[in-house]
Amino acid sequence: MLKKAIWTILIGSLTTTAFATEGGIGRPITGMQVQPLNGLLPVEEGGVLTLSSIYYDGNFERSRTVPIAGELTGGLNYDVSYNFLNSIFVWKTNEKWSLATAVGVPVQYTKVGAYLNNFETEQSSTKIGDVMFSPLMVNYHLNPIMHALFNVAVYAPTGSYDADQLSNAGQNTWTFVPNLAFTTILPRMNAEITTNLAYEFYTKNDATDYTNGDIFRLDVLGLKRFGELGGDGLGVGAVFGWIEQTTDDKGKLAERLDGFRGKALGAGPILTYDKKLSKTAGISASFRGIYEFDVKNRPEGEAYQFAINYQY
Repeated sequence: MLKKAIWTILIGSLTTTAFATEGGIGRPITGMQVQPLNGLLPVEEGGVLTLSSIYYDGNFERSRTVPIAGELTGGLNYDVSYNFLNSIFVWKTNEKWSLATAVGVPVQYTKVGAYLNNFETEQSSTKIGDVMFSPLMVNYHLNPIMHALFNVAVYAPTGSYDADQLSNAGQNTWTFVPNLAFTTILPRMNAEITTNLAYEFYTKNDATDYTNGDIFRLDVLGLKRFGELGGDGLGVGAVFGWIEQTTDDKGKLAERLDGFRGKALGAGPILTYDKKLSKTAGISASFRGIYEFDVKNRPEGEAYQFAINYQY
């Protein structure tokens, strides 16, 4: 049954945003990096197409000083619509292992408001962001109900970037993200628990001479389905996200802010729907809302994500 499951596979480490730790966030948005069955690739050779849209509304208070675009601003307001098309191809292997390759392209609308040199300014743009690729995703099926997946996602600085702009779609840095996901199926409850852990490493932004600190993140999802796994039906659950910067930012601006280490917690509900189209094909959709709390040196706000996946 699991082999034919409709797979919701926007791999957690593939989610990104336009603004770096330099702008207060880094690539992850709290609670957006884990998806249902995140630790489970299909065994059969084939592919998955995912279209995901994230809306984020967050801000720093005006009294807070934030480094962005080579400047220090008084407060920041973010209004972001992030749309991501991801393609994953699963290679033919065996019953115990699944291997895959992924590539994703984002298109992003970003509006950023800030107080710069005591003047209020606002900029917006809609552009292509940094391309993500994961050359090899390795999935080990421990048994029919427990699955583990490892991959390293790489973000290339291909997106639009201008050091004089606040609303950049690209980050002007390479980012390397080792990612480990676990999925446990609970057959008697017709439910799952999925955990996603990752660690993000950033290269220096040469345009601003700023290097983002390393970021640890943990996302946990619990989901109860009201239809057979791999068949049609609704699902309801909850998502928890934790983001913690583990090293200081580096650069003259970072030194003035004592390293500007950030952290955030977030939680919220998730609703899913699965539709089986054939023996191996299907469509999955999900919607969630995440509300941040216990935030430090990051904007605090709320995020919503809609994702639809087609397995063929």
